[in-house]
Amino acid sequence: MPFISETGGKFPEAGIFSIFLYLSSTIGMSTMLVRFLIVDELNRGIDRTIDILNKITVVIGFIALIGMVVVAAYPMTSEATAHSIGANVLFLGGVLYAALQTWLSYKMSPYYNGTKICHIRLTITILSAISLITLLVLMPLAMNQWTTATHGHWTGGKMPYDKGFFLMVASSVAEWTMAIMFLSYYFTFIREFQKVCVHLRVQLLVQHFDEEPFEPNVSVATERTPIVM
Repeated sequence: MPFISETGGKFPEAGIFSIFLYLSSTIGMSTMLVRFLIVDELNRGIDRTIDILNKITVVIGFIALIGMVVVAAYPMTSEATAHSIGANVLFLGGVLYAALQTWLSYKMSPYYNGTKICHIRLTITILSAISLITLLVLMPLAMNQWTTATHGHWTGGKMPYDKGFFLMVASSVAEWTMAIMFLSYYFTFIREFQKVCVHLRVQLLVQHFDEEPFEPNVSVATERTPIVM
């Protein structure tokens, strides 16, 4: 079983792998933003702790997905250092995002959501954390053993006769498990998203862009005007 990044370690697979990572990061950011807006609208400043958690969580989530963009931009087989930094930001940020969202869900219970979804998110978060710890422990050991030997094959692939191969398999299982847990966590938002509407409103203030808005009853947009109402 290869590491996730090794499935797209060479071209043309690498290009397809990067495209899907870019798309995934965009979808992920959109999902996090919608979740942030929902919680913000539900709470409306009533509970300050919820407001703070909501803001911190979305920032950490965005940072984690920037790590995904770095992973996409720098393939493991060509820029290993940059790729590893991006992967660490993604994995650590992803688990932290899940943990904070779980805490946020418990804070919102029972007034905004039930405890069942809190327990589901907690379970996924624990499994993600266990997978991350396993990966962080086993992968350095596996790579240390693997790099001490010479290899007569493409280094982006691992063979059963390579030193550290079975540690790599265990690390790979942990990495794939963590990725599945991240996707599962996003799925827990589906029922909530089905119960809200998000509108992006466009209001024309002029008919020609050389004109200036003149209607006194029309509010002029400024840099402080929210994009999503």
